Amino acid sequence: MSQLSFETLLQESVKMHGHLCPGQVLGVRMSMLGLREIGISNPKGSDRKNLIIFVEMDRCATDAVQSVTGCSLGKRSMKYFDYGKMAATYMNLKTNKAVRIVARKDSSEKAKGLFPDIENKYMAQIEAYKVMLDGELFDVMDVTVQVRPEDMPGRPMRRVQCDSCGEHVQDMREVCRDGRVLCVACSEGGYYEVKNTFLPCVMQETHNGLDIRSKIWIEVGGEPVFGRGRRFLLEAIDSYGSINRAAQEVDISFRKAWGHIKAMESRLGMKLVERQAGGKNGGGATLTDDARKFLKKYEVLEKGIQEMVDKRFRSIFKGGPHV
Repeated sequence: MSQLSFETLLQESVKMHGHLCPGQVLGVRMSMLGLREIGISNPKGSDRKNLIIFVEMDRCATDAVQSVTGCSLGKRSMKYFDYGKMAATYMNLKTNKAVRIVARKDSSEKAKGLFPDIENKYMAQIEAYKVMLDGELFDVMDVTVQVRPEDMPGRPMRRVQCDSCGEHVQDMREVCRDGRVLCVACSEGGYYEVKNTFLPCVMQETHNGLDIRSKIWIEVGGEPVFGRGRRFLLEAIDSYGSINRAAQEVDISFRKAWGHIKAMESRLGMKLVERQAGGKNGGGATLTDDARKFLKKYEVLEKGIQEMVDKRFRSIFKGGPHV
């Protein structure tokens, strides 16, 4: 951060946040320290793809962190954890170097003694936080952070439809429960409560909140060989490089996952998964090119059938009599 002074960074942060406050000073100082510790010198330029930040507070300092680093929720380079702590972790994705920085509680007490002539305690904190040493303001700890593939910046790895509300879920945030694919809100309860009974998806402009659901699977000789659950299993193997981890992700045992794989390969007549001995969790795993091609074709098939069912449903029930 040598190319920009503290005062310049603070002015930019205040402009974005809307006012000057102690949290702005702390957030700027915290970010300058964190970036130095992990070896990031140009967070908005050449280093922008190497940086990810985990913030633990939804207060003024978070705006300062975003202003200094250029990281944001929309870019998926900032992750928010509602811990209620004045803390943030800075991670260099290129080197895996990560530090967690926590604001010291006693720093506010020290600030009072530095500027006793300033009656407004917040103004005194602002001036004190500008000149106090990093060690007086923050505790710094080296940490390790395991960033999941679905949490990395970039295009969504998967997009699925909730079997309950019909809304689509991105970035593998769905929950598999009792053979159903659910969004977090339907699985655990959401922060909102829908007042009306009409859903804006398939049954828009109709009655009683009716919705249509369809599910398809492929059979060979009357035996099911492929469907949504097994699709999720293959996609999880592709994401994690591990059958064991993929089985945990879709909430089945390793034995059952391996049984699904062998059954699919036998009935489809193609190799789907390549295993490598000695990898993480007892051996790594990757999808074959044939498996990836099959997944793409199945996705096209599933989407086409859903669109056809939705269209037919609307044509029959839209504006029709109450049932």
